[in-house]
Amino acid sequence: MEILLTSTPWLRNLAPIAILIGLISGCVDSRVSTVEISGKTMGTTYHIKVVSDDLDPDSLKKDVDAQLFQFNQVFSTYIPGSELSRINVGYGDIQVSREILKVLFLSREIYQLSGGAFDPTVGALVNLWGFGPSGPGKGVPSDEEISQAVTRAGFTRIVLGEQTITKPEGLVVDLSAIAKGYAVDVISDALKAMGEHRYLVEIGGEISASGMNGRDVPWVIGIEAPDIQARRVQRTLPILNMGVATSGGYRNFFEHEGQMYSHALNPVTGWPVKHNLASVTVLHPRAGYADGLATAFYVLGEVATMELAEANKLMVLAIIRDQGGYREVTSTELDRYLAGIAGETEALVSKP
Repeated sequence: MEILLTSTPWLRNLAPIAILIGLISGCVDSRVSTVEISGKTMGTTYHIKVVSDDLDPDSLKKDVDAQLFQFNQVFSTYIPGSELSRINVGYGDIQVSREILKVLFLSREIYQLSGGAFDPTVGALVNLWGFGPSGPGKGVPSDEEISQAVTRAGFTRIVLGEQTITKPEGLVVDLSAIAKGYAVDVISDALKAMGEHRYLVEIGGEISASGMNGRDVPWVIGIEAPDIQARRVQRTLPILNMGVATSGGYRNFFEHEGQMYSHALNPVTGWPVKHNLASVTVLHPRAGYADGLATAFYVLGEVATMELAEANKLMVLAIIRDQGGYREVTSTELDRYLAGIAGETEALVSKP
């Protein structure tokens, strides 16, 4: 998740992630098994677990790989012939696919909610800072270069139609900060269409969990600690019928003259963000929405994030960098959700 992306093709998994850490204890359901598949996609990896006796793992993997390959051909900024790459070299009225339109409409909703903190039109700015498909740049851009890149961006400069978009020349769209979450939703919807309702889908750390796991209790994930030196779990979260996305700037950055510059860019100033919000995790029924929101919230910082979360009843976990360590802040809606899961899990585990 982050505005907007990582430095190698095309969504390399350097961002803070939600980690699948296994299953919590409970009553084992011996009547069903868990099918597991994994693979590579979009410069990162995917893992899928489905509680089912009927699925063939090889057939499922073939279908998932085909879907994700097609997805890559639409949204990648690293493939010159992808649909998004073709859109970015064009201007005026452009015919686009249903997939592109769906993600752009979703992006516009998050753009408006966040007051512009999430803006997928900052592709030129991302490239300027060396975090795009062109690879690392020369270091810190000049004020004039940054100003020009900011001027070329702006979601309000795109007009979304029923089958077309209209955009000016030079505006570069980069959907990497929402694409993985959207891909998770696509795979999740496909599983439900097959009649599967107990699964966990993870792509590059973005997650959707449905139903109970193979032990008849909620799936459990780990939220990564914002530690540059090592990858470890900060805390665990039980997840039931929910999408999860985490955003932060401590995994992808460059150092210049003793200063660290994160890939998380403020679309208004054009500069990497600097604040004490180390990472932010968002839970939402749709992983794509959670993905975009997590990006927006990380750009906004702690105060604005929690204000928006409370005002819109959003489920948010923020990890704040303090002197000597970290502290966690959770929204009221997340506390309510976790309390409900805890009560349901306790009742299940206590069954004779």
